Amino acid sequence: MVKFFISLLIVAILVLLAVLFVQDDPGFVLIKYADFSLETSLAFGIVAVVAGGLFIQIVLRILLAIWRLPVTLAKGSEHRRLEKSRKLLNLGLIDLAEGRFEQAETNLLKLIEFAENPLINYLAAARAAQQLSKFDQRDNYLKLAHDVRPEAAIAIGVTQAELQLASSQSERALATLMHLRTLAPRHDYVLKLLAKVYIRIQEWSLLFELLPEIRKKKLFKDEQLNELELKTYTGCLDEAAVKEDDSLDRAWSRIPKVNQAQAALILHYIGLVNRYSRNSKLIEQIVVKSINQQWNTDLLDYYGRLAVDDSSSQLNIAEKWLQDYGTSDVLLLALGRICIRLKLWGKAQNYLEASIGVRANADSCLELANLLNKEALHEPIKACKYYRQGLELCLQKIHE
Repeated sequence: MVKFFISLLIVAILVLLAVLFVQDDPGFVLIKYADFSLETSLAFGIVAVVAGGLFIQIVLRILLAIWRLPVTLAKGSEHRRLEKSRKLLNLGLIDLAEGRFEQAETNLLKLIEFAENPLINYLAAARAAQQLSKFDQRDNYLKLAHDVRPEAAIAIGVTQAELQLASSQSERALATLMHLRTLAPRHDYVLKLLAKVYIRIQEWSLLFELLPEIRKKKLFKDEQLNELELKTYTGCLDEAAVKEDDSLDRAWSRIPKVNQAQAALILHYIGLVNRYSRNSKLIEQIVVKSINQQWNTDLLDYYGRLAVDDSSSQLNIAEKWLQDYGTSDVLLLALGRICIRLKLWGKAQNYLEASIGVRANADSCLELANLLNKEALHEPIKACKYYRQGLELCLQKIHE
């Protein structure tokens, strides 16, 4: 409309200039047809021609508008529906975020045939249906999403896997993710979800195969990755331990060397060896090798409790550590326990008292108190002192 008025103003200015131009010599215009003739001035003729042209243009525009009226009305109606669909989408997403899931589902699906991107509506409606435990309806919305945007198969599949995992449909989630792996083998988030499914269903061997790729892509933070690796390796060891062949040894050998040095994993492994084979010599070798490679107080404490066939050799190894690594309350406690098994009462007492001197703890106090109560030493009053000290340390630890 603005353009029309600007054009009209320009035409009026041009006509006015033309009239002024011919003012000194008005001339004439003669129109003759058969017996009819019309004569007028040039200025009036110019005005008449321009006015006639404008009139014809206006009439044509009106006729064209009338001709296009059905299309215009249809476009107007479609535009209004499109705007309403946008408002309903916004309302549906707000309802979903605020936990009004039934209202969200209704708003998201209303006028969806006029939505600019119905994929968003269907994915959000699937999440609303999930919260309402309408799992069949959820899957139907995801199917409809795939129908309207088949090229978004990865986004739809990831949403489906997330929702299946959230509803404890682990087997379905696994099937969905395996299909997505064929579509996008290098998709990071698909791999991350697959790892979570394997943890859920305890498929440790399959998760073991994924760990190198997970580690390379840094899909988890360091702390989470360490926890994931520990779960995977202990799970693989547990699966192998129940078999009667050498599966446990082979499972251990497959674990990376850097992880084999972890005390928690070593303790789990030797616990399985002890449970299924009772081979104390093998357990001792594993513990000694691990401590020699990496000093660890948890393994050292385990070594002090470990009863082996040759306790004298065990004592020699522990005393060599005392020379190599120096004084340690845990090492001195381990030496005291080994000496008790060898019935070296005086030596055991010296090591236990030295351990308490470095750092008193309930275990060393209890071991020394029990030793002092034995007939060989028979010092009940001194034993009571250490019983009391050990109890106080236990209570202190509980209150902390």
